[in-house]
Amino acid sequence: MNNRVFTKFRKNSDGFWDKYRWFIIIFLLALFCDAVSTIRFMLQDGADMELHFAIRVVSKIFGPILGLLIAVAAKMLAAMFVAIYCRRFAAYIFLVATIISFWAAWYNIWGIKIQL
Repeated sequence: MNNRVFTKFRKNSDGFWDKYRWFIIIFLLALFCDAVSTIRFMLQDGADMELHFAIRVVSKIFGPILGLLIAVAAKMLAAMFVAIYCRRFAAYIFLVATIISFWAAWYNIWGIKIQL
């Protein structure tokens, strides 16, 4: 079973960068925007304000900068592995993850100020 998983992953990774490089680049830009905006509010308000449990814990352990960079690296690696393994849906995976990350960056800076 494991051999089939690795074989599929290796097969799907051939030419992956060439086909999806713009999706990957824009996704990385979105992750960067989310990370910078999250670091900004964590330095100002503390890691306790982070809604995502895993990111909050990692940021409390390693600090608001290093912890968040570790979390962003984990997000990036997870997205890449899933997109390569599920290559047929890679564009959709990157598109959804990009939208969520840009939305999170917007929310960290402007959305949090909206009073309902």
